[in-house]
Amino acid sequence: MLFLLIIHISCKAQIVPLNNVDSPEGAYEKDLDNVLPFFEGTWKGTFNNKELTLQFTRFPYHFRTFSNVYTDMLMVKFKVIDLSTNQVLYDDLNITAFEDYKVRSLAYRLNEFNFSYIDAEGGCYNSIKFTLVKSNTNPNQIEYKDFIYDGYEYWDCTSYPNQEDIPMFLPKVDMTLTRQ
Repeated sequence: MLFLLIIHISCKAQIVPLNNVDSPEGAYEKDLDNVLPFFEGTWKGTFNNKELTLQFTRFPYHFRTFSNVYTDMLMVKFKVIDLSTNQVLYDDLNITAFEDYKVRSLAYRLNEFNFSYIDAEGGCYNSIKFTLVKSNTNPNQIEYKDFIYDGYEYWDCTSYPNQEDIPMFLPKVDMTLTRQ
């Protein structure tokens, strides 16, 4: 009986495309157009004499609390190396748990993916957003652009009274990333 109830409830959940603009509560924003596999894997680029490595992993059917929907998500790990000193400035490529990812997809629209980064408590929960755009001319490139500070818990952050003082290893400039 419980099995039939679960099937009945899951059949009632509305499945909508990943790029749906206004999904009803409880809907499943599913990658019906098979968009996510394009981004999965490793991408690299350089900016300000630093090398950025992004690794994308797909997490299907994950609950998004702020919109009360289930969605297929891209999560991102990254590494930044100073090319002049070969020093690793930031590296979270070894994380595996969903909760440990600081970069996650927000929305997909017309070949553009919006992402957010939310730092841990030591970084005052600093928050930024950026966009990745599929290249129209090269299927092995994406454009990283539109870096913007989104907010942080400044009232609990005595270490960094100004958001711009918090160490940020993601690029603040537009750049091209190439599939590896």
